[in-house]
Amino acid sequence: MPLRFRPLAVLALLAMLFCAGCGAHTEQTVQRSVSPLIGTWTRDGNTSKTAGDDGPQFTKLTFSADGSLSASYVAAGLGATIGTTPSVKTENDTFKTPGGNKLSIAEGTRHLAYTYRVDGAKLYLTPPGSSDAAQFSNAE
Repeated sequence: MPLRFRPLAVLALLAMLFCAGCGAHTEQTVQRSVSPLIGTWTRDGNTSKTAGDDGPQFTKLTFSADGSLSASYVAAGLGATIGTTPSVKTENDTFKTPGGNKLSIAEGTRHLAYTYRVDGAKLYLTPPGSSDAAQFSNAE
């Protein structure tokens, strides 16, 4: 019996080989795509003007399924001067959700840990050691 060329079988085999090579990253992307974090979140209310805050005060967060994060924030101490508008900066970071309601945001070599809760169109983001959550609304 002669072998016949079957283009669909060849394409299927190539697709399986390609997907096998991207395994872990593809699996994480699929898991993140159903995460309630995915989307754009805008902070409700103003950021604190308290000097000495330990981390950035996020004003807008955009989480993507590929693990990228666009973050607009007021850096610690930047808004502390009375009568001035805080300076808002934007940077591109990455994020992971290592389990439960934990969120890890990577800013270069620094990792910021938070707990989060999504309730409908609201995101509550709590820094470690705090009981006060920053509240965000879904912007989509």
